[in-house]
Amino acid sequence: MAKTATTDAATRAAWAGALDALELSLDTAARSMGPADAGGAPEPLTAWTPPVALGLLPVDFAERAQDLLTNQRKLIGELEQARSLTRKHLTAVRSVPPERDARASVYLDVNG
Repeated sequence: MAKTATTDAATRAAWAGALDALELSLDTAARSMGPADAGGAPEPLTAWTPPVALGLLPVDFAERAQDLLTNQRKLIGELEQARSLTRKHLTAVRSVPPERDARASVYLDVNG
């Protein structure tokens, strides 16, 4: 019986750690979409590696996991909107002709 309690505690701790890591990663990603910090650069994102052998999600963690999934989907939508807006801005910027050299002639003398 003690082994089951230990295993349950270990499973709960592993899941709590995994959910904490996902929430931290989501928060970092959300902050990266906002204005830059005082240093001028957003916090760097790191790749998330899924944990292995967590076992079944404890029932009382299901709501937390569902909230996390909902927030991830919301952030994905915001990122897609930001990407679309950025693409439109880049298209507009690329449509502006390059600056010409002010010393260059703008007229062509065809009569000689």
